[in-house]
Amino acid sequence: MKDLKNSGRRAFLRGIAGGALALPLLELTHGKAWSQSQNATKRFLTVFSHGGTVTDQSHSGLHNGNGSHHGVNLWRPADPGEALVLGEIMQPLAGHEGKLLVVDGVTNMAASKQAKYGSGGHGTSNVTALTAADVNNAGDDATAGGPSIDHVVAERLAQSQPVKFKRIHLKVKGHQYGSPYYRGAGERVGGTESPLAAFNTIFEGVTADAEPDPEFVHQQMLRRSVVDGVLDNYRTFRKQVSQRDKHTIDAHLEHLHALEAELNAAPVRCEPPTGISADGKAGGDVVGPLHVKIMIAALRCGLTNVANLEISDILTPWTAVGTPMNSAFGIGHSLGHYAREVGPQGTDANRLQTWLDEMRSNRQWRMGLFRQLLEGLDDANFLEGGKTLLDNSLMLWTSEFSTPALHCSAGVPLLMAGSAGGYFRTGRHLNFNTGNTSSFEYETSESTHNLFTSILHAFGGDDDHFGSGHADHQGPLPNLT
Repeated sequence: MKDLKNSGRRAFLRGIAGGALALPLLELTHGKAWSQSQNATKRFLTVFSHGGTVTDQSHSGLHNGNGSHHGVNLWRPADPGEALVLGEIMQPLAGHEGKLLVVDGVTNMAASKQAKYGSGGHGTSNVTALTAADVNNAGDDATAGGPSIDHVVAERLAQSQPVKFKRIHLKVKGHQYGSPYYRGAGERVGGTESPLAAFNTIFEGVTADAEPDPEFVHQQMLRRSVVDGVLDNYRTFRKQVSQRDKHTIDAHLEHLHALEAELNAAPVRCEPPTGISADGKAGGDVVGPLHVKIMIAALRCGLTNVANLEISDILTPWTAVGTPMNSAFGIGHSLGHYAREVGPQGTDANRLQTWLDEMRSNRQWRMGLFRQLLEGLDDANFLEGGKTLLDNSLMLWTSEFSTPALHCSAGVPLLMAGSAGGYFRTGRHLNFNTGNTSSFEYETSESTHNLFTSILHAFGGDDDHFGSGHADHQGPLPNLT
């Protein structure tokens, strides 16, 4: 054992890893060590659904359902435990629970602590939803004093993963109160509404018949050379270890042979999406799925690392169940406002089920776009290092409000998919509400500041904090990893 420690193992590590001398042997080709040494591509996606959701959340507690506001929650998972049992709005994601992480009981404290009435409001909630920043002109004309999380991640990823577009931002048009995306302080950015315009820009000069990128071919050759060298050294090293250790070596050899087969396969040609002909004037039922196709193809082609889909607070008559509510002004936000009128003491108490049916179908349609994105990234035909693009990515779903009728930034909806290369532990529901829910209490010390710090950590950052100083504490959310 002494000879192995002083000669064989060190020589083995020098031969196959060079500067990775300090890496533990069993991490060399598995998990984090392999991912980092091979610069596994990571990606970040946001889906921003304007107008909140169906929840019992208020600014300081939970509705008991006895007043004018209903007490129904269609967003929260059906089981309060950590094992994820999808709630009604997330039902389109059934079958994918193992790759989801639902985070409950987190407040956008940058909004709640800066708003005029301690709630959020349209302007302040929108501009802080993804920035967690200080605001100027708190109220309807608010602007953010810092960048949104997607821009920060995009800039950082572009340093190690150069791409044609640092980020793409597509939008399903309709009524809303302002973009939540910011390039920097006071630099609000909007999304492209026309699928055709987005396609023409993103895939300009890209064809399915193009020869592989020479740089890609060069990188494949280098990686193949490394794997071949590792295989040779493992075979030699196997002869020097005990029978017990041979089982471990054989497991590594099996993994390396799989990587070798993947590297020897013909490179996947970039396939631009087809059938993209609609412009921004088309309905959301047309535009939404086309935007999703564009995003999936752009990520598969390596044209971007970061993609955003913004869904305006629209009505969805193509999904409505039964008789629609005929919302005032014909906008989704008016539909959301019925939440405070359909409780037993409300002016529209007799229409509670009608409202719930329409809201459920509306939000499930939006969640269906998230599902299409998830499935496009989780396609086993597009593997990287034996993992799907989703496994190496992080998807975030959120909104500026929890309860739209109250413009409430407490307990905002947060859904994540993918583990960012194994960083997050998925298949769970985490609730950070420390109040007594049987007494309809809501208390939390966790803010979106902390979630965004966790996201930066997932992409290799060591940040202590993200955003303004309004969070109760700095650092990441606990128990995500």
